[in-house]
Amino acid sequence: MTAARLTGRPWHDVDGPVLVASAAALQLIPQNIPRLVRLQRLASIGACLPSRPDAPRLSPSKLRALLKDPLVSGSQIRAQEDLYDDLYTAEVSFHGGPCLVAQGLTSRCAHTLDLMLRSILGPDGQAGLPAQFVKATQLWAHTALRLSDATLCRAGLHRGIAPPQQHGDEVFVPGEKNLTALREAVRYRFTDLSDLLPASSADLLAGWGIRPGEHTFTTGPGPDDGLVLKPLLLMEDGLIVANPSELVTSLRHELIVQAGLHECRPQLARLLHDQTMRDTSRLLTLCGAAPTEPAQHVGDDLITRRTFTFAEDKILDLAVVMDDLSDYDDTNPAGHWPVRDLGLRVQNVIDPVGPPLPEDACTLRLIINEGVGRSSFLGLAAQRRTGPVVVTSLSDLQVMAELDGSDPLFLWRFAQAETELHETTRVQSWSALDNYGLYRNCEYSYYLSDDARPTMLLVEQDHSRALRIEVQQRYDRHDVPSPQRHAFVPVVSVYGTSTAPIYRPLADVPEVGRLVEVPDINVWLGAGDYEVADRLEDFHHLTVEAAAFWTWQISTARPELLPLAASTGELYVSLSFDDSSAWQAALDGNPGTESERPWVGVRGAKPGLLDLRLYAEGMASLLADANGADRILLRALLEGIAQTAGLVEEDLDALIDQLAPEGPKQMMHVELNPRLPLRPGPLPTARLVQPAASATVLDVLGRYLDSAGTPVETIPSEKRTQVLQKVVGHYFALIEDMVAGLAAEGLIESLISRHEALLYDEAFNDQILPSRIACFGEASQPAENLVRTTKRQVEAAQASRFLIEYVAAQPPSGDSSLTLDTYDHLMALSAELISRATLSEAIHHDFSEAQLALLPSGRLGVSRGDQYESGSNALATARAEALLLAAPTRHSRRGSEPQGPTAQVEEAMVTEFGFSLTDLAQGVGEVIALGDERCQSEPYTLSESVVANHLSTTLHWEHEKAQTFLDRLALRPRAKFLSVKSDAWPWRYNREWSYVRRPLIRVGTGDGSQLVWGARHTWSSGSYWVNLIYSGRLRSTSSSMKKLLGVIRQDENKAFEARVVDTLRAGGCSLAVRGVSKIAGRRLTSVEGHDLGDIDALGINAARRVIIVIEAKDFEMSRNPTEMANEADALLRGDKSALFKLGRRTEWVRQNLAETLTHFLGDRDSTSWTVTSAIVTSRDLMAPRVLASNVPVVPISEFEQWVAAELVRGKRGNGRRRS
Repeated sequence: MTAARLTGRPWHDVDGPVLVASAAALQLIPQNIPRLVRLQRLASIGACLPSRPDAPRLSPSKLRALLKDPLVSGSQIRAQEDLYDDLYTAEVSFHGGPCLVAQGLTSRCAHTLDLMLRSILGPDGQAGLPAQFVKATQLWAHTALRLSDATLCRAGLHRGIAPPQQHGDEVFVPGEKNLTALREAVRYRFTDLSDLLPASSADLLAGWGIRPGEHTFTTGPGPDDGLVLKPLLLMEDGLIVANPSELVTSLRHELIVQAGLHECRPQLARLLHDQTMRDTSRLLTLCGAAPTEPAQHVGDDLITRRTFTFAEDKILDLAVVMDDLSDYDDTNPAGHWPVRDLGLRVQNVIDPVGPPLPEDACTLRLIINEGVGRSSFLGLAAQRRTGPVVVTSLSDLQVMAELDGSDPLFLWRFAQAETELHETTRVQSWSALDNYGLYRNCEYSYYLSDDARPTMLLVEQDHSRALRIEVQQRYDRHDVPSPQRHAFVPVVSVYGTSTAPIYRPLADVPEVGRLVEVPDINVWLGAGDYEVADRLEDFHHLTVEAAAFWTWQISTARPELLPLAASTGELYVSLSFDDSSAWQAALDGNPGTESERPWVGVRGAKPGLLDLRLYAEGMASLLADANGADRILLRALLEGIAQTAGLVEEDLDALIDQLAPEGPKQMMHVELNPRLPLRPGPLPTARLVQPAASATVLDVLGRYLDSAGTPVETIPSEKRTQVLQKVVGHYFALIEDMVAGLAAEGLIESLISRHEALLYDEAFNDQILPSRIACFGEASQPAENLVRTTKRQVEAAQASRFLIEYVAAQPPSGDSSLTLDTYDHLMALSAELISRATLSEAIHHDFSEAQLALLPSGRLGVSRGDQYESGSNALATARAEALLLAAPTRHSRRGSEPQGPTAQVEEAMVTEFGFSLTDLAQGVGEVIALGDERCQSEPYTLSESVVANHLSTTLHWEHEKAQTFLDRLALRPRAKFLSVKSDAWPWRYNREWSYVRRPLIRVGTGDGSQLVWGARHTWSSGSYWVNLIYSGRLRSTSSSMKKLLGVIRQDENKAFEARVVDTLRAGGCSLAVRGVSKIAGRRLTSVEGHDLGDIDALGINAARRVIIVIEAKDFEMSRNPTEMANEADALLRGDKSALFKLGRRTEWVRQNLAETLTHFLGDRDSTSWTVTSAIVTSRDLMAPRVLASNVPVVPISEFEQWVAAELVRGKRGNGRRRS
């Protein structure tokens, strides 16, 4: 359609260039991203129209009217507007720095262009392509990218803009002022172009554009590719960027056209193919895969192959397929690659016909299908070999890896799920990343609902969009100028873009350190020109991280300071050691000469460089309590900035107090002798229970129940525990079978090592949580991640302990090694076993009303939202909130001085166990020290006789005592795991044969037995033993221990009652007493004459005429339904419960109110008095959240507020009665 066809209304009086500029301007508004098809069509219409300088002004209202024309917004055109599945803006690296681009309607066009430029301009391209083509590429890229960058920056855009989550059906048109500004953003006069581009770009621009009225409009319903071929509108005084959202696609297409003109398309295709293989290999290597051989060109020119190993026993067979640019249509930038039988050709290479091989089942076949913007089809026939297959693009794989690549099995598990899904379901999706997003949303499975598994599945595009946005917000990967060389380096966010602008270089570049991006300035922090000794790297990294944080804090409080210290937009902060040997000795706990000198100070400062020196003699100040070390580091930064900027009157003390008030706001966590769980060591990565493994376990359970004849229906209430017991038995049998096939050698050591890693992570998170909250806020990504991890850590620790207990009791004799995949499966089975057993006990004790059903989906379903689950979730939330509230006060490194056990405790311990509590502490310490001394690696393994002799010699124990000690602290083999009955059940606590209580593992029997132990867990067992005694929970057998536990409980109860009385006073009771046994000389008795017992605490507020009767209960927290049942019986259920007793005592006070008032106040007037009551507990307990109570059950942490509120309520009530 030409201009002649657009002479009628509404186009007859429209100025073509103004309409083009308007359509281009609207493309620069993020709100309009979903409407790019319409806007590109509008620009095409404008390009068909001539210049009409005298035409009426194109106002926003008239523009809105034009946008509603059927040529622009007809129903067929609207139908072409798919969900936008990518980030709208990105950066493409080029000489001179990254350039901002819009990605338009071509998927991942920035990625494709980046791949192409690196292939052409890299060493291989420079050597293998015609020099004239390389030169032309440089000019085209420079011109297009600088023009794109300038246009988008003029419009105020930035990298990583996501499409709107919600949008209207119509294009958004701004008001006149903003519309005019955006029109100017796409308009370039010749003077603008000469400032922006070299003179050699002039001819290129002339050939890349059209004159007004010369465009031919495409009549089809989709976008007009004519403005991709020529995206510029050439004017007498310059040009208009007519299609800014497609400049990248235009450039990509033009480079392929130029390759054709220079007769080098086959070479370019090969370079693209090789670069894709290198990029994929690098990505897989960063995810833990190890290449076994170089990439190989197979018989088919389209396919390159390479193999890797990963996750200990897995093989990755990689095939890269790349568009070979054959039959490329120079007139169609969005054409089709007419390759025949592509899927069959790939399958013949990676999944060939032939007899199965032993390694097939553990081989992941990964097919990377990479294109250059043309569509193609790669469909695979039915698999010929076992083992999962996944087909994706390099761009999509990059997103998956950035989200989950820290798990070596992430791609294997996804491929398994993909393969299983395709076996039963016909799947239609836009990309593998959409599938991955759906899989990830369903907790790393394709369990979509409780309904029957679908036979056909349509996967929407919004899944991939969400993942790309998440990656952008979490990492914001981009290139920045290197502080060390003339190059740009990729960096990623450390804490997430919503938290802090602190970045780190990627691991495979030479730059190290941190980057703080503040407006108009890059602040790098690192070692500069100084070398860092290997043993000091961790401490130096910690210091750089802290300095980066405080630099960011300075920029937020005083944004004008850093630019004053910078030079040409850059500032480098160098942190170096004054004496590496002295520092190594000091950090090892052997400081030399110490002085009052601060541990860090300014060595030199000049514009662009701040040189900080770390002084070993200032070690004492580094170890200052709370955030003292951080305040010194902050002072050094501020002093250096002040010197560089020439500031002499700056009040640094006030600024330091503002940014780092004394307390928990700290980044420097340094301890010369850290608590044992935090000591460094060669530990594996802590492994939590993996959701994908749990999903597999649940699916297998469903198949088991189905095969056992369980009907697809709701399970009768009376059979729920029976079914759950069957489930627990099934899980236990699977664990038995899996463990039996494992080789004993190294097995228990591997399990202990992984458990030690869990303990280290838990201790580390607990240490840094207060400071993370103080530094970044409760709602920040770092703080939320730490809190979110807590529940999963508890689950993993329980499962891990159970596996150790089982293997210790039933050492296997198989020949298989414990791979990561097997470990994950065992952990998932163990966690599910514990969860189902816990639910069974909750149902048995009438806490849970959850219903069970074998669902149409094949899984065992558990109803949600019953009182037990709601109470558990509410309690977990309350505890998490309490943790957050308490965190800021947990900053001091100095705890209270420990008090030794009393003689009564020591005597009871000896009678019960054969050794005292002091002996326990000394013995545990010596066992750990012996391992440190004798063993080369953790966990420690030594002959049991060596350990016993060491204890006897070092602690002067009789050999029998040493052996008794080891017997009490060691798990050992037994004929049947369940022979110790409930002491083997991992969902129970306070068990005789638990790993928590017995941290040593005896391997073998008789004189050849050995002990294996982890230092961190062995250390933590000491506190568990102490807690058993002082909490009164120990299941004792001796009379002296039983007597001791009774005394301990009495003392704790009395102390808690005193605390309740103090809290009554703090809440507003002017009179508060405890242990009320008589009132007015009378004991509290029932009508029948039965003694009602003492009132634990009683508070009175005479002004408000309120009496509060309290039952105080110092309870330990219940940890499973059985303990909760005991808690409920003591608290709320039955005629021996606190609720029952308190009700009778409160009623006595009401019936004898005058006597009570006379006794306490000397006044018998009982008019308008209110008597109320509550049960106060030492902890926030589970039972009150599950069981109903007509009396408030208030944890002591909330009691003061409750009292104050009750007194106010009592006053209001009294007023109503008086009226």
